[in-house]
Amino acid sequence: MKEGKVRVGIIGGGAAGLFTACQLNRLRGSSDIDITIIEKTSVLGKKLTLTGHGRCNITNRKEPSEFKKGLHEAGNFLYPAIKEFSPDDTVKFFEKDLGLKLKEEDNNRMFPVCDSAVKVRDTLVSYISDNVRIICDSKVLDIAKGEDFEVYTTKGDMHFDVLVLSCGGGSFPETGSTGDSYIFATGLGHTVVPIRAALAPVKVDAKAREFTSALSGVSVNANASLYCSGSRSASSEGDVLFADFGLTGPAIMELSREIPTDIADMNGWIELDFTPFMSDEQIDKEFQKLINEHPDTKVSTLASKFVPSSVSRELTARAKVTDLYAQNFTKQNRKALCKEIKHLELGIDEAPSLERAYVTRGGVVLKEVDRKTMQSKIVPGLYIIGEALDIDGISGGYNLQCCMSEAYVVSRSILG
Repeated sequence: MKEGKVRVGIIGGGAAGLFTACQLNRLRGSSDIDITIIEKTSVLGKKLTLTGHGRCNITNRKEPSEFKKGLHEAGNFLYPAIKEFSPDDTVKFFEKDLGLKLKEEDNNRMFPVCDSAVKVRDTLVSYISDNVRIICDSKVLDIAKGEDFEVYTTKGDMHFDVLVLSCGGGSFPETGSTGDSYIFATGLGHTVVPIRAALAPVKVDAKAREFTSALSGVSVNANASLYCSGSRSASSEGDVLFADFGLTGPAIMELSREIPTDIADMNGWIELDFTPFMSDEQIDKEFQKLINEHPDTKVSTLASKFVPSSVSRELTARAKVTDLYAQNFTKQNRKALCKEIKHLELGIDEAPSLERAYVTRGGVVLKEVDRKTMQSKIVPGLYIIGEALDIDGISGGYNLQCCMSEAYVVSRSILG
């Protein structure tokens, strides 16, 4: 760190910016630093209050080597930061420094005992309020780099020795994430991977909506596969939730990052397999067995052995066997129903919308950033974190943990 007071500017008061301010505040010791957060909305952490359906899934308590598997292509890039500040370190910070007790739920997901994302946000803001200058309702118009960083805002020009670019991605724009990070990064010489939605619901075509709307609100475990131009390109297994517009739920949200922006021109569809633990041959044999054992039973009732009864009714309707009894069930009927259970095709209407996505895929190219500090390799003194980077994780606390780990290594680098 340079001699004399160091002026640190944090552009964006979302999760990444807040965490950075917290870590600088926690680690500063006797360091002479002046910290300013510039936020264009009226409050800090607006998007943070939406996480975990308002409960705030803070992290996922897995070992770093296992955790990185949930970061897709960015796992190796972020691994050093995750090791430096792990999910366990995040738990300790929240419980010991912030005084917020956490609890562990299924799949290692960590939530505050209070189940309130607003409480988490308010606690973070309170933690930094005495030592950090917070300027809200201030839109950054441009950033110039000379001897220092000159930041032009709607509330005047500001100068900083160090700048942290943390103004989010392009998802949920009503929270302030409108792609500003990419404009500023490009202006400072960085390359940006085109952005698209991740962790987003999927709108299906009109024919498929007849099926999903009839089951709106029903959740079922299934394997979901994405098909583009006739070829399977990705798959995910977990809960699928039917809705009036199409599909959502963990398995679909995870798959959404793989849907190309031009999917409408690719005859794309999502295939649902409601019995991924059985092969086509196995379920066909199981049906034959059920038919022989229960000849006076409706086929829709037999099918409910594999899926919820509501789903069974819709699948038998698609296979045109709704009113058939087992004793009248032909081989052709059986093949048609088994196909719907194992290979239900639901056409995709359009690419997932950034407006409804929880995370942005794309951003500043990772090779232009030092993975041990998050400092730009192009502009000394510039740090890039959060959704500004081409990093997106699966649901379950991964994305907030990335922000925490990045904030820690940034703060340690700034403080020397």
